Amino acid sequence: MKKEKSKVGQRIFLTAVFLTGFVIIFILSRMDHDFGSLPYYNPEKIIQKNVDGVTVSDTVWSTIPEFQLVDEYGESIDRSHIDDHVTVVDFFFTTCTTICPKMTRQMRTLVWELDEPYFEEIRFLSFTVDPEYDTPEVLRNYKKDMEIDDPRWSFATGDKEIIYDLGVNSFRVTTQEDVNELGNFLHSEKFILLDKEGYIRGYYDGTDSDDVRRLDEDIKILIGSERKQKKREGR
Repeated sequence: MKKEKSKVGQRIFLTAVFLTGFVIIFILSRMDHDFGSLPYYNPEKIIQKNVDGVTVSDTVWSTIPEFQLVDEYGESIDRSHIDDHVTVVDFFFTTCTTICPKMTRQMRTLVWELDEPYFEEIRFLSFTVDPEYDTPEVLRNYKKDMEIDDPRWSFATGDKEIIYDLGVNSFRVTTQEDVNELGNFLHSEKFILLDKEGYIRGYYDGTDSDDVRRLDEDIKILIGSERKQKKREGR
């Protein structure tokens, strides 16, 4: 009887060791993504270049261009705000009663989940599609009402044409006035992930908690991979 108990104990021990090893391997495999493991979006053009005497095609991907707006404190906010930062972007307006409140809550949860020193380099940036109403003061009050106090999360307002042009031509999402829509504005529900060079690396449904969790994972992949790349380059 003692021998049987001993064998059972050994099997349990070996199973535990196997499962522990599997978990470690899984975690390491998730951490070992390289910087190219996430796709790039919005090709700008295809170029031909010579590699070791062979002509090959290469894709030039679009990046976010320069822009000049103001934040919720009335301070200038431009492209430099997101340079060298992994950034999550969305479009909203404060009087929206449909998808915006849910998007803001989902973004807030994401910000809270990433509230650790490892993620201090992340930026979150919300552009209003109703800048005529959403002045800096209105945006500050909105942040207060939504219990948003993380300094990594900024709100942008200013010239409507600049905002709409960024939305449609750079981020490639819907941003427009539409009298047929509740609130008279039509905008995308997408959260957009940018890498440190301003390339779009993912689109996520900001109203879907599962998709926002996927965004959370992709942020970790992007940051971890970029840091590994820096180490390899000795930076």
